Amino acid sequence: MNSLISDTNGLYLDCTFGRGGHSKKILEELSPEGRLISFDLDDAALEAAKSINHKNFRFIKTNFSMIDDYVEDSSLSGILIDCGVSSPQLDESERGFSFQTKGPLDMRFNQKQKLTCKDIIENFSEKEISTILWKFGEEKESRKIAKLIVKQREKNTIENTLDLAKIIKAAKAIKTKKHPATKSFQALRMAVNSEIENLSVCLEKIKDKLIKSGKLVIITFHSLEDRIAKRTFKPKINFHEKDIPLKNKDVPHEFKISKIIYPSPEEISLNPRARSAKMRIIEKL
Repeated sequence: MNSLISDTNGLYLDCTFGRGGHSKKILEELSPEGRLISFDLDDAALEAAKSINHKNFRFIKTNFSMIDDYVEDSSLSGILIDCGVSSPQLDESERGFSFQTKGPLDMRFNQKQKLTCKDIIENFSEKEISTILWKFGEEKESRKIAKLIVKQREKNTIENTLDLAKIIKAAKAIKTKKHPATKSFQALRMAVNSEIENLSVCLEKIKDKLIKSGKLVIITFHSLEDRIAKRTFKPKINFHEKDIPLKNKDVPHEFKISKIIYPSPEEISLNPRARSAKMRIIEKL
């Protein structure tokens, strides 16, 4: 938490509470005056938050794109965003996030939301499914997978996660170390939960929420998420009258963006799911 907390008396935001691991660590570092607000959409996160007995902690069941409704401009000393799905969500087969265990085609963070993965698999066109797999999963064989999904659903209902994973595996010719369904399941989850749209909205709003010297720590598991974060906080290049770009040294920098920080071998050995994580620290100057 050293990368996040510069003022122990400050106000901090954990945008992705999960089961509270990061929030608890932040609270341990804060002074009696320091405060923490945590967001999450998951009903299980709401239950987990009830176990935190701290006078300066507040949990709000909402999407982090709604940050404007709860946080004033120039009030936050630090913000943490841990993108993607949490380990407990992956481990709960009934949530439908994992291709390793049998579960419903669900994948919703907010269990009161209408759209599920099943809706996409059953009702979206071949082109729409292919676009999702390519856009959010960077799946090179997206067209082949989408074509086989549509072909299979015309014969029989695709009932569960194992059925879907089997279809994806059958469609793929390119062999990698990763499970064949990894990118497709990631893409479908991101589409179900509008993850990229919500992240983009949240990051844009964060610019005004941080105090000077305040920090955003963002952990991503997808190159698209990292690109959006980097692009959002890069200085905007202005143009001279003759449409000649200003040199980089002339572009005002409002934020300092760190290089990607990768997990250590020790961390990966303790948590193998961290192997694909990338962290950036973005500081408001």
